[in-house]
Amino acid sequence: MRSQFEVYLRTGRTVQSEPSLEFKFNPWHDPEDGRFTFANGRRNPSEPTANRAGGVSQFSPKHPRNHSIYTIRKGDTLGRIAATRKGLRVSDLAELNGISPAATLRPGQRLIVPNHAYLDAGRRAKNNIVNLAHYMDTHGGRLPPNPARAPTIAQQLNSDWQSVAKNGYAFKIDALQRSRRVEGEVLLQSTEGRSRRAQSEAGKPDRRRTDDGGHIIAARFNGPRDWFNHFAQDASFNRGANRVIEDGWAKEVRAGKRVFVDISPQFRGASRRPYKLIVKWYVNSNEFVRSFPNEQQGR
Repeated sequence: MRSQFEVYLRTGRTVQSEPSLEFKFNPWHDPEDGRFTFANGRRNPSEPTANRAGGVSQFSPKHPRNHSIYTIRKGDTLGRIAATRKGLRVSDLAELNGISPAATLRPGQRLIVPNHAYLDAGRRAKNNIVNLAHYMDTHGGRLPPNPARAPTIAQQLNSDWQSVAKNGYAFKIDALQRSRRVEGEVLLQSTEGRSRRAQSEAGKPDRRRTDDGGHIIAARFNGPRDWFNHFAQDASFNRGANRVIEDGWAKEVRAGKRVFVDISPQFRGASRRPYKLIVKWYVNSNEFVRSFPNEQQGR
């Protein structure tokens, strides 16, 4: 009976008897819409050695988009594998996989190996981003206490930002993959839908239970559905003060005025959740500035 019901749920057809049913499980699927894909079409969420995006920061080498899984073959060593990635040290590779640098590798063993793009980003930031991310992932997102290293890390977080242009807006993204400044002219149009994945992942692992996955540039203003246009936003702020100011911008645009916004999320340390937003906007030639704490109203 249970098998008949499962067939009905999957196919919409009913069966009168229970022939030899073959059960298959396909772990490869698109996490945004749940549709199944071929292997490697999207990441495998059941992969034991590749940590899921949930709870793993986007700047971590353990995040699915920052690494690949390498299967050990006969004769492989950590040194030989590390040599395939410019700037990857044996000690980093060993620490990332929780093994000794002198460990003997077994054929069939699987290792997390940071990809070239991730390591390139670390070199551009002029700091060992693999070690930094590993420390922060295992210490609640806190920066290392070493005073001699702190200025280097602070410099990394506040310089060498990446520029991304999307849908008429300019995003500045720091080495920890946080949007630090967004500029652009507000237009009342929407050509893109919402990304449930980007909204649900925004701000993790520092996201609070009371947060929404909010947009920096609203969807109604043609804000991109990409992760860099999302942040962990207190629900009362998202549905209260933030909505009020966006309604004001929409009203001005409908009245034929030009509205230009300049939004700067503010972060403490390496937290992925901004504690406030500094919002500057221009209506024609008139400038307005407000600071919004990312907290429940009344605090």
